[in-house]
Amino acid sequence: YIAGLFGEDGLAMLDLWAERPAVRRILGGYGKGQAPLPVYKMPHLRGWAVAGRRAYLPAIGRHEVLVVDTDSWQEVGRIPVAGQPVFVMARPDGRQVWVNFAVPDYHRVQVIDTQRQQIVKTLEPGKAVLHMEFTPRGDAVWISSRDDNRLSVVDTQSFAYRARLDVPAPSGIFFTSRAARMGF
Repeated sequence: YIAGLFGEDGLAMLDLWAERPAVRRILGGYGKGQAPLPVYKMPHLRGWAVAGRRAYLPAIGRHEVLVVDTDSWQEVGRIPVAGQPVFVMARPDGRQVWVNFAVPDYHRVQVIDTQRQQIVKTLEPGKAVLHMEFTPRGDAVWISSRDDNRLSVVDTQSFAYRARLDVPAPSGIFFTSRAARMGF
């Protein structure tokens, strides 16, 4: 279990499988020595992803995604992104991580190739991208753009728009494929 620490750089981790579970601090001070940016939207800690043996987390108050080794929970890299990340979500096969942003960059979505550890695509599906959800096999991602009253369906290989649907003020996107998964 991982919890964000409001107003601090760092996270608290609780290993619920340990014989004697105890909280330990991880990634403390990842912004040390840098002036913090104003935080316009606090990322939900469900907004991080695991792909292979790496976790990808939004760096709160930074224009970065933190890359963390899931064995040691030590930072192994940073990926510069277009704005302050909110949701950092892995495609089901773990080959891509999709990132949306807080104001003023909330009209963008960026795609990280997890093999190369770099941005491979920047999309602008509409204003106020609030949520993204992958289809069960990950061949498409659904993206809500609240202020443009649009739901976009994007092909995750070609990045082409499969559909753009008019929907009044869309927000959350929830597929039945995740109904049986805990914590989502």
